[in-house]
Amino acid sequence: GAGSGGAGLRFPHLSKAQRNLIIAIRYALGVILMLNFAVFWMLPIGLQGQAWRHGMKNVLSPVFQAFDSYQPIRRFASSWIYSKEVHTDYFVQAVFVAASSLSMIALLFYWQLTYGSLPLWLILLNNCAWVGFGGRGMGAAYTYAHQEGHRKGGKTYHPWIGNSIGNIWENWMGLLYGNVPYNFSTSHVFLHHRLNAGKGDPFYMWDVDRTSFSDFMLYAHRIFVYMTGYSSLVVFAEMAPTNKTAKDNYYLLRRGMFVFWVLLPAAVLTFLVCNGSSVISALTFYLFVFLEPLCCMSFFLALINVSFHGFIEFDSTGRHIPCINSDTIIDGRDDCYGEDDHMAHHYYTAVSHRDLKAHQETQKAEWIKHHASVFKKLSHIEVSIFMLFNLWDKLAEHYVDYSGKLSRGEVIAMLKARAQRKEMTYEEYEFDFLPTIRQRAEALVTKGACVSVEQALKEIAHTNHPVHQGGGGKKVL
Repeated sequence: GAGSGGAGLRFPHLSKAQRNLIIAIRYALGVILMLNFAVFWMLPIGLQGQAWRHGMKNVLSPVFQAFDSYQPIRRFASSWIYSKEVHTDYFVQAVFVAASSLSMIALLFYWQLTYGSLPLWLILLNNCAWVGFGGRGMGAAYTYAHQEGHRKGGKTYHPWIGNSIGNIWENWMGLLYGNVPYNFSTSHVFLHHRLNAGKGDPFYMWDVDRTSFSDFMLYAHRIFVYMTGYSSLVVFAEMAPTNKTAKDNYYLLRRGMFVFWVLLPAAVLTFLVCNGSSVISALTFYLFVFLEPLCCMSFFLALINVSFHGFIEFDSTGRHIPCINSDTIIDGRDDCYGEDDHMAHHYYTAVSHRDLKAHQETQKAEWIKHHASVFKKLSHIEVSIFMLFNLWDKLAEHYVDYSGKLSRGEVIAMLKARAQRKEMTYEEYEFDFLPTIRQRAEALVTKGACVSVEQALKEIAHTNHPVHQGGGGKKVL
């Protein structure tokens, strides 16, 4: 079921000084994540992204297309690997990315066992291979884990794989990409999608200014806590006594966290130390090979979520407007199996990546009515950067005004207001709202406004709270 909170740590009844201290610590952790990203990951992502766009795409895409369009390979994937033919679109790239990742991890272990430590050049080479040209490595790994999470229990694959191995990228290959096993199957599906980024979602962001890099540090901390599994586990634990689905998800996610935080480090460190590595060298290996990807993916997910859900607007009844609160990119530069249409992903989950073009045609009346968050010919990371650095003129160049009525100035003013609007302050959300969100839901049930606590939590998530910086709406509680 839907969650009852997303921050993971509850601190009711704290003094103003204590609240400020906690916020300062979280801010500092966000800054550390940013600096770490800048040192170890910004160049591999930026340089390989530019290399892809300015030449490597022309070299590698024909090779990929030759394999991807080869019908015997597709027939094999359809007959033996995937449960649905549409999923065969993943096969060739999945094989390439898996081969790259497994070759690299084998090289890293070989070097560590042979020479006792990893040189800096090999660590950087690993980071580049992990990212891939145009971000195809990290992007594909995330996409496959994401898609598998929506088909819990290995349903993406034929039973001989699904029933024995399960979700390959979410629970196995994902260990190399900073993903806690079962995080997508549990938190992403049953919290983020049920609440659609609203209050109580571990990805909630409408308490921070999406045009402020300073506020973004607090959000980076929030997503890091989510990536560890902890914040979602707290939510499922709170829901478990009255909700069987939440109880099942609690035990499943707890198992994944045990694998990632106990079994994996114990196995790797024991293996390395028993084969000649010093304790310090083994810990350094584990940090760069397994924990750095977690830090990178945490910061990167926080960054692209500014694009995914950075705008907010309400209808006349105070409810969130879906085509504004989740964005869509048309003809994007870095789309990976339909990930550019985040709006469809949240509200039309049955639409496959093959059918997105036709689906988008059916949405244009709604997009005209609400001046939807639709952009063209850029990437989510660029939308996020333009927002955080207040490059509104650049973002407006890519905005698609289906109504044809808005001037450039009006587009800029509209986007800026939607990006700065907050339902409440960070302090109010973390220290006043979240600790009482379940009581608020129970009060709605008692009043007869909702039939269950789960329905009430969704109502709270999707309905406007008194807002800050640029918007009104109906107060529900």
